[in-house]
Amino acid sequence: MRVVFLFLSLCLLHNYSRAAKRDTTGFYEIEVAEKRISPELMHFISGEGDSLRTATAWKVYRLLDTLLNTPSSYYYPFDSFRSKSVSIQDVPDGKFRLFTYNLILQNGKHLKFGYLQARDGKENTVYPLLDTVFRSNKDLADKELETTEWMGALYYAVFPFKDKKKKCFLLMGYDGATANSNKKVMDVLWFDKGNPVFGREIFKEGSYDLKPSCRGIYEFHNQSTMLLRYEADRKIVVLDKLGPAFPEAVNDFYYYIPSGDLDYYKWTKQGFWVRDALDNYDFGQGAKPKGPQSAPKPNDPGQPDAPELDKPKE
Repeated sequence: MRVVFLFLSLCLLHNYSRAAKRDTTGFYEIEVAEKRISPELMHFISGEGDSLRTATAWKVYRLLDTLLNTPSSYYYPFDSFRSKSVSIQDVPDGKFRLFTYNLILQNGKHLKFGYLQARDGKENTVYPLLDTVFRSNKDLADKELETTEWMGALYYAVFPFKDKKKKCFLLMGYDGATANSNKKVMDVLWFDKGNPVFGREIFKEGSYDLKPSCRGIYEFHNQSTMLLRYEADRKIVVLDKLGPAFPEAVNDFYYYIPSGDLDYYKWTKQGFWVRDALDNYDFGQGAKPKGPQSAPKPNDPGQPDAPELDKPKE
């Protein structure tokens, strides 16, 4: 009997210690604010007119700033936000959470908003994220970015990995780039002396690539859908290979579409995500003869049977 009593006491103590770590003080106030804003959450996507959409996007942004700076908010689920229009990505170790959402203007352009909420002990540090970067894809691919110069994206997946004992996080996101094209983004988030940094020179377009990029940016026609997915069981990133719909459209990303082939990135012992054709991946069949690793380039030839695409909007 004493053994059973001791066991139950230990269980209760364990559950109490776990609950003690999750401060729920202030949850009621956060819930009231969440319910108040919840009916408006879709306005910045489908509201009548750009004025309403823009005003709502900024209203949500200011409210999130207040709520996320509340100490107990790190453990609040924000279910109404998740179920409607705000993407919230948590990491397994509880180091941070990412809140991102899109303001969609009537001309088809997207403006991105977000917050990075980091947790250190009992303290929250909240970093505002505003899409203030307006450079070419090439410049963005080659540059580490601070939170003040964030390349906006609606993040839909986060996966941890280690680079030379430094914990990093692989981010996958969607970017409604223009009225005529969309982007998928593969980025990295890591912390340099406690400060968050986006991007790291660890992406190679093949084993021959001597100049790694800080991130992968993939732009394509807005009537197409691109696959970009991390497969945890194989620890690889699988993605569609993109190419111009016809030879004359080289470097005109409005006309880029999935080719029907798949590529993948795999983390190597040398500390790089290296790209190759998925046909070359060893699924257990053993190594097979192949030429040098290859990856799609902007000047790849188009597809002979590509579908006819609408002309870009003026």
